[in-house]
Amino acid sequence: MIRVPLRRRRAGVDDQLHASVEELATLLAREERARAEFIGKVSHELRTPLTVIKGYVYTLHRSECDPDKAAKLDVIDGECERLGYLIEDLLELSRARAGELRVNAEVFPLERCVREVAERLETVAEQGSVRVRVDWGCNGGLVHGDQNRVRQIFANLITNGIKYAPPGTDVTVRGRRVDDTLQVAVEDAGRGIPESDLPFIFDEFFQSRRPEPGAGLGLAVARELTEAHGGSITVTSAVGSGSRFLVTLPCLDAGA
Repeated sequence: MIRVPLRRRRAGVDDQLHASVEELATLLAREERARAEFIGKVSHELRTPLTVIKGYVYTLHRSECDPDKAAKLDVIDGECERLGYLIEDLLELSRARAGELRVNAEVFPLERCVREVAERLETVAEQGSVRVRVDWGCNGGLVHGDQNRVRQIFANLITNGIKYAPPGTDVTVRGRRVDDTLQVAVEDAGRGIPESDLPFIFDEFFQSRRPEPGAGLGLAVARELTEAHGGSITVTSAVGSGSRFLVTLPCLDAGA
C-alpha cells in the first residue's frame, strides 16, 4: 500500500478547490456580461417605439381642443417620460456592469450643479406638498468628472426623497467639506427603511417593503455613477425616522 504524505494530499485538494473557485468566478463573470449585454440591447430597442409614441402624442395634443382628451394625452406623455427615464437607467446599469461606463472629464463647482438639480425638481416636490431645501456649508468645492452624470446622481437621490417625504416636510440637501472630500447628504423625513433592507438598498431591482411604485433602479444607478467618479455613497435610516443618503466625492480646491 502506497501512502501519500498528508501535506501533498492537502496541496492537491487546495489546487482542486482553487481551480473550482476560478472556474465558478469565470462563469459568473460571463453570465454577468451576458445579462448586461441583454439589458443594453433591450433598452436600445425600446427607445425607437417610445420616440414614435411621444411624437404622435405631441402631434395629437397640438390639434386637440377637448380638455378631457388633452388631459388623457398628458397622462400618456407623462408615462412615456417615466419609461424614458427607466430605459436610461437600464442603459447606465448595463454599461457599468459591462465596464463601459465612460465619464467625461471636466472641472466644475459641485454646489452649482446640486442647486440646479434641486431647482429643477421643485415643481415635482410641490405636487406632493414637499419643499426641497439646499444648505451648503462650505466655500469652493470643485470636482472632476461628468457634470451631467453627477446631476443624475443627485436627481435620483432627491427624487427618491420627494417620493417618500410626507406632505408639509422638507427634503434637505446639505453640502460640507471634510478634509479633501465634499460630502453631500440628501435627507428626508419619510417612514425610513427597515434595517434588514439596508444592505440591499443599492442593488438593482431591489424594492424595500414600501408601497410606492418603482423599478428599483435609481439608487443602483446613483451608486454606479458615484463610484465611477472615485466616490462613495452610504445610507443611514430607521423606520419612522426618515433616511439620509451621503455622497462623498474627491474635492480639487482648497475652499473652507
